[in-house]
Amino acid sequence: MFQFLHPGWLWAAASVAVPIAIHLWNKKPPRTVQVGSIRWLQPSESKKLSSLRLSEPWLLLLRCLLLVLLALVLAGPQWKHQVPAVPEKHAYLHPELLQPRYLPQIAATVDSLAQKGWQIHRLAPRFPKLPLNEETPLHTFQTDSLTPDSTNAWAMLRVLNRSLPPSAHAWIFTTDLLRHHRGAFPAMRSSFTWIPVSSPQTNLWLQEAFYTTSGQLRLRFRQSDDQQVTLLERSVPKPVSGQTISVPGVPAVKFTTHATTDSLTLLGAARNTVPLAKLPLQVVVRHSKTRQADVRYLRAALQAALEYRGAAYNLALTSDAQPLPTVAPDWLFWLSDEPIAPFLARFPKNSLKTLQDAPGTTRLQKTDSWLQIPGVSQNIPLLQRTTAIEKPTNEVLWRDGYGNPMLTQTQNALQTHYRFYSRFHPAWNDLPNNGHFPELLLRLLFPEDVSWLTRFDTRTLQKDLERPRAFTASISENSPKTEEVLDVKPWLVGLMALLLVLERWAAGRRVRSSA
Repeated sequence: MFQFLHPGWLWAAASVAVPIAIHLWNKKPPRTVQVGSIRWLQPSESKKLSSLRLSEPWLLLLRCLLLVLLALVLAGPQWKHQVPAVPEKHAYLHPELLQPRYLPQIAATVDSLAQKGWQIHRLAPRFPKLPLNEETPLHTFQTDSLTPDSTNAWAMLRVLNRSLPPSAHAWIFTTDLLRHHRGAFPAMRSSFTWIPVSSPQTNLWLQEAFYTTSGQLRLRFRQSDDQQVTLLERSVPKPVSGQTISVPGVPAVKFTTHATTDSLTLLGAARNTVPLAKLPLQVVVRHSKTRQADVRYLRAALQAALEYRGAAYNLALTSDAQPLPTVAPDWLFWLSDEPIAPFLARFPKNSLKTLQDAPGTTRLQKTDSWLQIPGVSQNIPLLQRTTAIEKPTNEVLWRDGYGNPMLTQTQNALQTHYRFYSRFHPAWNDLPNNGHFPELLLRLLFPEDVSWLTRFDTRTLQKDLERPRAFTASISENSPKTEEVLDVKPWLVGLMALLLVLERWAAGRRVRSSA
């Protein structure tokens, strides 16, 4: 059907009335005939033209058509019609499938799809295309990288749901590993086919290492199979630089000395490297005289957490009447009203973590609420607090019962600062009397490195969940069509040029005949 981008210009077609009016009223002047004498001419009755007559009708028609065509061109005509849609066909491969353990299982199928005209892509951001053909089969793109891929297939599938046309068909090949399918199962179009590829495997990696209070080196390994992740601990004597440590039941570990922090490298399985602190963990509690009770509760919880950990540590208490420490600790608990900025300015290049409680200079708020702490099911009563302003740069770790921040975390290049908007005292909250207090401090002192969840974990999806939910919604599967738009303007301009040539020829021919 025809449509116009600027239909208001169609009114310009009314301009054809102008040449018609000019043509009708433009009469030729009378000719004078020379005669010798009018004596012999008989008188006759004078007749006047009682009606208007058309002359040169074809020239008039050409000029009217030119004006009509000009109006149509200005209106922007388009011809729109529906044509059957040719459904796009795509296959998406998770990058991990290009490794040798998976590739033989899918190579024949993917190469067959490519020969049938399917477009093959990596299941990765921007979905880069793999140029497969008879001379370049899928085996050409095999990767032997030791770095595991962490692409989230569920996130990529949500992008495909939004970006592909409704009539498109897609096959999505992924592993069956849990670490490649993070988050909720996405809804999937009925024209999509999800194919999980299985390759049973186990993995073992070095999770962390530290020196114990007895001077030994404790190594913590994790081992994963398709069902679970287990923790393995081994203690060995303190090594020397360059030594390869033989550990029963696990691959050997190489010890390397560096200037600031040593390192340990697993020589088998995941072959990963972890840092090893040279010195015991240094923890300092800076307090004012009015916080003596707070210090006793905090010290007892810290000692319980550190003893449970088993890592070597030094715990020091210092009051604000004493000079500030001259050496940067690993952890500083600031239970004082004196400004903390001068102390932090002394160590701008040190990896320092600080926790500051509610200062006495801030307005106190009585409340009847509780502490909401992730991982703690019971509510911890909250009696007093100070005002907290939630900033975009702060990460909120704990909240109160009304959703207001209670413990925030701010990070810069090296230093991490925690702010607690209450105090470690029963008059402020029931945290000091709660059995979870040492556990919560342990989380702050030794945050778990969860990067293994996307690097080394080999757990697989549950068998009864290996199928995303399908939906049809408003997607039509019967004879999909698409609209095709043709711009008619170039054709009208060409026709105008032809008519203009004819009009000039006809006008010139009339002038020559009149002469």
